[in-house]
Amino acid sequence: MNGSQGGAAAWAAWLSSCCNQSREPLEPPEGPRVVQAAVLGVLSLLVLCGVLFLGGGLLLRAQGLTALLAREQRASHEAEPGGASGGDSEDDNDN
Repeated sequence: MNGSQGGAAAWAAWLSSCCNQSREPLEPPEGPRVVQAAVLGVLSLLVLCGVLFLGGGLLLRAQGLTALLAREQRASHEAEPGGASGGDSEDDNDN
């Protein structure tokens, strides 16, 4: 019994030294919340800008590759023998 009473006393001493004795919930001060919200907002903007930057770069690369592919297809189509002189070109099949 002595051990459990000692444990209970130690527990009560610890509670009285560290916890709110008024039994009201502890609320953090408003200052850190405002700072936390500002930091979170700035980080969110940085992430958004990074995503837009990377997405824009990918779109520009895709457009460049598409233009390059179209240019190569046009060049290979013109280089085909009989491609421009009445052969089975796609432009002649519009009738």
